[in-house]
Amino acid sequence: MKRGLEEEIEEMSEEEVGVNNNNNAGKKKKKKVVKKSKPVPLTKSVPQVSSQPLRPTKLVPKKKTEIREININDIGSNELSVADQRVEADGVLAGLISPTIIEDFYDQYFGKKHLYVKRNGDNIYKNFFTKDSLDKMLRNNLMKFTENVDVTNYVDFQRITLNPEGRAYPSLVWKHYKEGCSVRLLNPQTFNSNVWKLCSTLQTHFQCGVGANIYLTPAGAQGFAPHYDDVDVFILQLEGKKEWRLYNPRDPNEVLPKKSSENFSQEEIGEPYFSVTLEAGDLLYFPRGVIHQAVSPPDVHSLHITVSTYLNNTWGDLIGKVLNRALEIANEECLEFREGLPRDYTQYLGVIHSDKVGDERRKELTDKVGTLWDKLGQLLPIDIGADQMAVKYLLDSLPPVLTQLEKKHSIEDETSPMKIKPETRFRLIRPDSVRLVVEDIAILFHNADNTRIYHQVGEEPGVIEFTLECVDALEHIIDSYPSYIYAKDLPVEDDDQKLDVVSALYEKGLIMFEK
Repeated sequence: MKRGLEEEIEEMSEEEVGVNNNNNAGKKKKKKVVKKSKPVPLTKSVPQVSSQPLRPTKLVPKKKTEIREININDIGSNELSVADQRVEADGVLAGLISPTIIEDFYDQYFGKKHLYVKRNGDNIYKNFFTKDSLDKMLRNNLMKFTENVDVTNYVDFQRITLNPEGRAYPSLVWKHYKEGCSVRLLNPQTFNSNVWKLCSTLQTHFQCGVGANIYLTPAGAQGFAPHYDDVDVFILQLEGKKEWRLYNPRDPNEVLPKKSSENFSQEEIGEPYFSVTLEAGDLLYFPRGVIHQAVSPPDVHSLHITVSTYLNNTWGDLIGKVLNRALEIANEECLEFREGLPRDYTQYLGVIHSDKVGDERRKELTDKVGTLWDKLGQLLPIDIGADQMAVKYLLDSLPPVLTQLEKKHSIEDETSPMKIKPETRFRLIRPDSVRLVVEDIAILFHNADNTRIYHQVGEEPGVIEFTLECVDALEHIIDSYPSYIYAKDLPVEDDDQKLDVVSALYEKGLIMFEK
């Protein structure tokens, strides 16, 4: 299992990385990660005296917390921000889709059809992000065309990208805007804290990566051709108005697609099945594969943010990882998988031989493949595949946005290292920021060191390695959230090792103390 996870991490580092942009193929980069020697586990090995595993002590029972709606401008500044960040994340989504409740959203809309929320002029996103915010981003940061900013137009049914080379100076961006171009910010979460907080919070709810683009379109303009995306999207209208037209997929194979489409002509997509003009405060959700285009009305500009999620987060992705690892196991443990192919297999297998129905030799060979396939099905390591998916999410996710209280009670704002004692009470800062994987050692993956660029790992994965004696203690810490627990209550026999576990988490910024 260990080798399988290590190989998976290396494979992920070679995947396409960059901003999760709608219709943004061609702007993705690759990041090469050099494997480093394995670090020594941070805790010492203590022999187990008893054959029975130690059980966590004083585990606080979970209580189901009622979800209440939270405005996106209140992320990080409400009582739930510290009490239980998972409940806050649920509340943020609930606030976005209200009056639809979360259960109905998943039952009736998510991955199935669009949801339109009209707020009748009540702009609940007011001051979240404005034209002035965009101008400040351009002036205060080194933002580059193509990498961070696009200027585009859609004229005579053709999309045109007009990006100069180099830095996106404010004067150049506004010049294109005044000439009728749309401005797209490709990774605003990197430069704007409000967008970072929104994406980081929603990824806690969805348990997969969340990204964002921001679009500013002048009055009477359209920046992009009709297309569909490989992500589910939430359109939040921040300023002005924009007319959206949604079209059904052209055939069943384009429902919930794995890749975004090319640009379509108007003739290819037919008539829209839904059309609406979003006003400030409104929301529109639609799934992957829904063809769409949008235009601002002739009398007012449009500013909206597109929040996207569920990129490569499907049953097919999970099963792909399970099958890859299952084949590795089969090759290691089953002699039949390592036996050589018969010399004549190319004479009976292949597309050109597929019409040889009834041929005994062909049937013998296909039956052999079927037998091996059945054996492969008995080796499916589903939990390993789930671990790989979870680790991939952590490596690609945004780092958590800490509240002032979390900073004050963690290593973030400590002027000198905290002296950890058996009576110290602590808890995880974010339970979804860690993933415990048990192999021949215990590995705790985390996202505390990640960058604010969506879908980009840091210089190395966030990893802490422990001995197997620490597994119960780590599970206890994870399961106890959001309650504080005593270091002395960790289910590890050696008192020094209890403090070693807490110290390792503290030094990576993963826990906070009760003070």
